[in-house]
Amino acid sequence: MATAWAVLALVGWMALASTALTTNNTTKQAAKKPNFLILFADDLGINQIAVDGALYGYTGDGGTVATPNLNKLASEGILFQNWYSSLHLCSPSRASMMTGRYSIRVGIGISNKQYAPNAPGPDAGVNLVLSAEAIGGLPLNETTFSELLKPAGYATMMIGKWHLGVRDIYLPTSRGFDEYYGIPFSQDMGTSFWEYRAPRAPYQPTPVPLLNGTTIVEQPVGLHTLAARYASAASNFIRQSVSKSKPFCLYLPFNHVHGPNSCSASFCGKSTRGPIGDAVEEMDWAIGQIMAALKEVGADDDTLVFFTSDNGAPLGGDQQGNLPLRDGKSSTWEGGFREPGIVRWPGRISPGRLSTEIVSTMDIYPTMMKLAGVPLPADRIIDGVDMSPILFADDQPKISDGTLGGHECYFFYDQSAAINAAGELYGVRCGDNKAYWNIRSTRKQPWHGPQNPPLMFNLTADPGETKPLASSSIEYQTAMAVITEARERHLATITIVPNQNGRGSDPQYAFCANATAVPGPFPNCTISPENWAPKSICSSKACLERSGYPQHCRTPPPSPQPPPPPTPSPCPGPKCPPVPQSNSIGCFHDHKDGRCDLPVVRTGHCEHEKHAALPNMDVELCNSLCQDYAFFGVQMGGLGCFCGNKYGSEGEAPISQCNVTCAGNTSEVCGGPNLNSVFKVVEA
Repeated sequence: MATAWAVLALVGWMALASTALTTNNTTKQAAKKPNFLILFADDLGINQIAVDGALYGYTGDGGTVATPNLNKLASEGILFQNWYSSLHLCSPSRASMMTGRYSIRVGIGISNKQYAPNAPGPDAGVNLVLSAEAIGGLPLNETTFSELLKPAGYATMMIGKWHLGVRDIYLPTSRGFDEYYGIPFSQDMGTSFWEYRAPRAPYQPTPVPLLNGTTIVEQPVGLHTLAARYASAASNFIRQSVSKSKPFCLYLPFNHVHGPNSCSASFCGKSTRGPIGDAVEEMDWAIGQIMAALKEVGADDDTLVFFTSDNGAPLGGDQQGNLPLRDGKSSTWEGGFREPGIVRWPGRISPGRLSTEIVSTMDIYPTMMKLAGVPLPADRIIDGVDMSPILFADDQPKISDGTLGGHECYFFYDQSAAINAAGELYGVRCGDNKAYWNIRSTRKQPWHGPQNPPLMFNLTADPGETKPLASSSIEYQTAMAVITEARERHLATITIVPNQNGRGSDPQYAFCANATAVPGPFPNCTISPENWAPKSICSSKACLERSGYPQHCRTPPPSPQPPPPPTPSPCPGPKCPPVPQSNSIGCFHDHKDGRCDLPVVRTGHCEHEKHAALPNMDVELCNSLCQDYAFFGVQMGGLGCFCGNKYGSEGEAPISQCNVTCAGNTSEVCGGPNLNSVFKVVEA
């Protein structure tokens, strides 16, 4: 009997000791600044990875793609069913993740064809992403998460696709990252073995570059090597940070699975889904390598890991990638905005959970700041919400009921044009229900364009958006009252910001390691000629069959097209005097019934007249072009120039609308679309 009591006493002591040790470890872990690892896919739909436990999606394209490392990541953390991007395309959604703000507050994601038809440089058309020669970028007055974490003692590194500006002032090492290694935009935004064509400005002006910091180290880069090199660079950064006892923030946006799909020879033909499936599986392998490095250095339990994508899968590459959601990338349907989402932190997040709360890529920003003990910027609206109540909820069922936190309402813009926010706000979701005032589709759909009354779906009952609610139903009317109020309240917070896309493109900002090609039949800027016909790809039957590019291994790349010569400007010169700020009269609506209020069009257009835009338009240049008149107006962010002897018949515009940075002179401010910043002419 004594022996039995001794055994019980020993067991009790061990249990108490174990509890004390666990409590002590948890307390230490909570007090220590966590590491952050953000794994970010490109163009990955909710159905393209294979993860157990979801209500829908996550099937690995119906079982044709295997992602064991992501499945493991989800089993050890939380899988999200309602994870959203802020827009349906690359640049604007990435701007939101970096700032925690809807892209309409940042001014990225705007069609030049619609909002800046005379933007400088080659025509960007309807494209909403920043070009490979972009003048603009993520605004310098925006505060990135890396700019907050770095002064808080974090080692910061970015590896992979940036796509928020190509000028040095916009690149990652100028935006809070100690180190950068990757491609500064999408992997199809330059020529390569996989994009085998003559250069085309502004989106494919030179061979695809690989940057280390701001230095081009390879051009064209071997796209087939990137996943392995990214994994190696990430692992090395983790080891170095841990060896220095520094908390780290590593942001790794893969180039996979954006087209052209370009995996290494070891993954060609690995999936049964084709090239896009091979790319997904290679990305999953790279994630496994990085997670192994975390464990190797003992940082696994100290690291909060996020995994998601920038937007849905494009239907042109994978018709099943977003199922059961409707449509895909570039659409305002659920398939354009909703992505896979996984968050993991051993010891802090209970494993194997499924969240149905509405969350967003924007939420990564405030969540990291809360856990790092860093205050959020107080001078702006942060749209993201702290995910901690969802992540660290105790005693929760495996599938949440959607009430732990997240967004009460979420807003779906088609473009980020703040000057037309109400027109661009196509949809709003509050709780289960999503209403559409307008719809953009990329494939023929039962509904498209303006909806009156707004179209509404219950996304919990109908995630595929197949059965709209009757507008006469109680559910519709009750939900519509809530959604309309939320929409109006949100729109009241939007202010006009400079259109970064509308600043246009300039060939001088294209990446070029060498103005002339290396000896041989190679395009200008080539410093890595071996990558025009990579041996491992050209010697792999599986890769050539998958890619359909065997001829690229035998023929030289296309010859480059010479860039257009620059347009001469009269400034500086004797007929281009400086214009003092005191000559600024204000900002006025510039037209009536399509005709300009200042009737003489020098550059830009009105209904009655159109002239090509001059590069580097600014106040002084417009003044020089209007010497025979009393007043001149600079419109559309410094793209249009108008002259006249009277002005203002349509009235003065609110000052909040007169703050568009001049494309040619960033130290000055010009009017936005349909607004002139009016000045008195200074005689030469």
